[in-house]
Amino acid sequence: MPLYLGLDSSNYTSSCALVDAEQNIVCDSRRLLRVKEGEKGLRQSDALFQHWENLPELLAPLLKEHREEIAGVCASVKPRPAEGSYMPVFRAGSALGGIIAASLGVPFIETSHQEGHIAAAARKSAVDTAKPLLCAHLSGGTLELVSSADGNIKVEAATADISYGQLLDRAGVELGFPFPAGKYIDEAAMRFAPQRRENPFCRIFMGEAGLNLSGLETQLKTKMKGFELDELAYWLMDRVSESFVRLTDRTIKRTGIEQVLVTGGVASSAFLRRYCKDKGRDWVFGERALCSDNAVGCALIGARALGE
Repeated sequence: MPLYLGLDSSNYTSSCALVDAEQNIVCDSRRLLRVKEGEKGLRQSDALFQHWENLPELLAPLLKEHREEIAGVCASVKPRPAEGSYMPVFRAGSALGGIIAASLGVPFIETSHQEGHIAAAARKSAVDTAKPLLCAHLSGGTLELVSSADGNIKVEAATADISYGQLLDRAGVELGFPFPAGKYIDEAAMRFAPQRRENPFCRIFMGEAGLNLSGLETQLKTKMKGFELDELAYWLMDRVSESFVRLTDRTIKRTGIEQVLVTGGVASSAFLRRYCKDKGRDWVFGERALCSDNAVGCALIGARALGE
């Protein structure tokens, strides 16, 4: 059976994956980029250098075992499917993908990081990608609700400043967690059982341009020392989850699209998933392992384009 190779080189992860024409994952290899203790991210040049180190090591065993079966290669070449969307880090995966495709004599397909996220989350899920879909992309650098219909992706709502992932990472690093810190905040929040009902932090502001998270970030900086770690994480995730539901409800009402898919690293949050379920929102969350940055979505896009 022919296999399809996907590559993704994001701000967080070097990854490559193989899938078959039936969306089965044959290989999913990833490596988180290294961030120095206490720092809140990487410069593009540093991230790009790490990708050039990581990807050949991840690809070597995959190519050794499956080289003859690869029928096509697909790589993310930019963050979003929009004109002018660009980040240097994606040059690593796209360049290597092009070289591998040429050496194997197979087609090379270009896609975007966001489209890869959507494809990975939608894999074998209840969503019908043939119908209009509202997809929430919640990651370290992105907070967008996009509509997907007839192959076109349009931003319907977004953050006006930072993303949920940036907010959680910054708070987590201040609390002593390693970067990226979202999963540690989530675990702490899930451990806490609130004794009061009122959240001490103000609701996240929502204007015409979208959410504004900088206000909550300012509150966190001023009140961080007044809470135990688990309690702080709980109320932070409570406000994040509340604002997500409000933003999504508003976008559903405006667009008329009721089918919702949630992806991105923040979508792995057990707290967010529980909150949405408790509020009666029957939205589809991608498989946890496939919500964070990975190349599976790119491979799936390649399989769909070349397997038809």
